[in-house]
Amino acid sequence: MTDREIWYQFNAFQQRKEAQYQKLFYNLIRRQAMRVADYVVQHGADAAAVNINLLVPTVEVQSLLRRLYTDVGVNWANIEYANIEEHTKSWAQPVRCKRFGFNAIWEGILNLFFTQKAGEKITKITETTRKWLIGMISAGRAAGMGAEQIARSMRDDKQVPLARARVISRTETVAAANFGGMTAARQSKLKMNKRWVNSQDKRVRETHRDEDEGGVGGEVRPLEEPFSNGLMHPGDPSGSAEEVIQCRCIVSMRPARDEQGMPMAA
Repeated sequence: MTDREIWYQFNAFQQRKEAQYQKLFYNLIRRQAMRVADYVVQHGADAAAVNINLLVPTVEVQSLLRRLYTDVGVNWANIEYANIEEHTKSWAQPVRCKRFGFNAIWEGILNLFFTQKAGEKITKITETTRKWLIGMISAGRAAGMGAEQIARSMRDDKQVPLARARVISRTETVAAANFGGMTAARQSKLKMNKRWVNSQDKRVRETHRDEDEGGVGGEVRPLEEPFSNGLMHPGDPSGSAEEVIQCRCIVSMRPARDEQGMPMAA
């Protein structure tokens, strides 16, 4: 498959998942807002602000993100397996990859990821919701609003939850798919190279444009080496917000060959 074909394949998959998880994140943020609104009415705005960490706990985002990474990551890992096999069809010994499922291997990989890398991601998403709700409390008090009015403003605001759900679902489905692709490559037990593939449209951020335009697009690296922008893959949680938020790129895996054109063991 060409880079263009791979990106279209990925884009169709990612858009379906983005729509699915946008609804789930929207519903989560709305539930949290309703919970805080009810608390404002029952206990007052000051008490709600003091107890915001209890009212908007990180565990809710963690649970939904884990569901997203399991779903998107496993499904894209299997698509990537098929792509890896396609690259080797003409070889004397074509590669056959065992399909992924939610098994002990994947669960272990996911546990390690959430322990080592996803904690800051979860905290940032949750903190943004808390700050939004505290901001509504502060703005309401500054405007002389009572508890019922502040609560109503929280219940009525659907635009902020919708906008945030869009950003989160796009960012995290892209990150999860790339995480799954990296996992598939590692589990293939082959020496692998990876190629950064962008969308080839006007929306590609400057640092992700093609190499001849000063970006990382089309760059090839060994599997365990970072790209020139410092990321291991698009959506890498170690990257800055400017590099990963709403990124639409995908990393394409390519088995390395020896001098005889044969696959090389990892």
